[in-house]
Amino acid sequence: MLSVQRMVRPCRLVPTFINPAHVSARTPCSGRSFWKESEVSFLNQLLHPLIERASALVHRHVSDETLAHAHEIGARLTSLAQIAPQARSHFIDPAVSSAIDSLPNELNEFGFDPWGFSPEQAKFYYTLSRPVYDYFRPEIHGIENVPAGRVLIVPNHSGQFPFDGVVIAVACLLQAKPPRLVRAMAERWVSTLPFINEMFARSGVVLGDPINCRNLLEADQAILVFPEGARGSGKTFWDRYKLRSFGRGFMRLALQTGAPIVPVAVIGAEESIISVYDWQAAAKILRVPYAPIHPLLPILGPLAYLPMPTKFRIYFGKPMYFNGPFDDEDSVIQKKVDDVQNTVQQMINDGLAARRSVFF
Repeated sequence: MLSVQRMVRPCRLVPTFINPAHVSARTPCSGRSFWKESEVSFLNQLLHPLIERASALVHRHVSDETLAHAHEIGARLTSLAQIAPQARSHFIDPAVSSAIDSLPNELNEFGFDPWGFSPEQAKFYYTLSRPVYDYFRPEIHGIENVPAGRVLIVPNHSGQFPFDGVVIAVACLLQAKPPRLVRAMAERWVSTLPFINEMFARSGVVLGDPINCRNLLEADQAILVFPEGARGSGKTFWDRYKLRSFGRGFMRLALQTGAPIVPVAVIGAEESIISVYDWQAAAKILRVPYAPIHPLLPILGPLAYLPMPTKFRIYFGKPMYFNGPFDDEDSVIQKKVDDVQNTVQQMINDGLAARRSVFF
């Protein structure tokens, strides 16, 4: 007899038909059962006759040969589903696997942390990120400035797509000593993207909410935050390497948790995907913060948005420490924010002066 139960996924419940023995399973995040046993019994009584009737109709109108073929296809798909996790494990980059295994992950019985991070799935997604990292051939400077324990990593944002965040995350995982898994703060609209939202969550990305960030810092995590937000990543080519004003939220969190701030300059991302115009009318229709227009869009179409192989140069600055009440006046907090922004801008200027070529 078929029954009803929720699928076990952090913070997301989906009713499905499976074994009634699992009805009392609890959600990793809330700890509350989704279905009560009385509700399950009622649903079984309601659905069982419908399922039996549908099964009778199938047998009446579908030949035995067709049913046999359907069963064979189902068996093969089941076999593929069982083989897929084993095949994926052979695909994992050994360096990525070793680095993630060395992290002090605190997981529940389902293999997730409280924010939806899954080490096993993260190994797969970080392995997929390695070709992106290698494509931009990054030079990493000052990675030793990323301390152990709680820290806010604060870079400039650019490039239309978050390739700068990918490169920083992979660098911190594979080159920092000890390896650091950066928990990037994502814009709220990212959580509306199908598949992408779950991929980000399993890789350690969390919603850019002050409570999430504070709790992660108190757990001694490394937080990657772009204070420019979408205004930075969506800059046009004419405004490249000119910082948008930083928000104050990251500074209040640093003061509240006593976390140091590591300023970071990213050189090379601005030229990877060029935008000459932000088409806001299209952005509103698509419900995204910006819609970049590439100069070669009329010629290449969507291929214009493939990133050029620019060379990334990432500079990690010395940690910056700030004191004072986190709920101080905006004007006082803004002075501290300006110190960080001016430091990042100076690092950008120095990096541009030292660069000899966009591609080499």
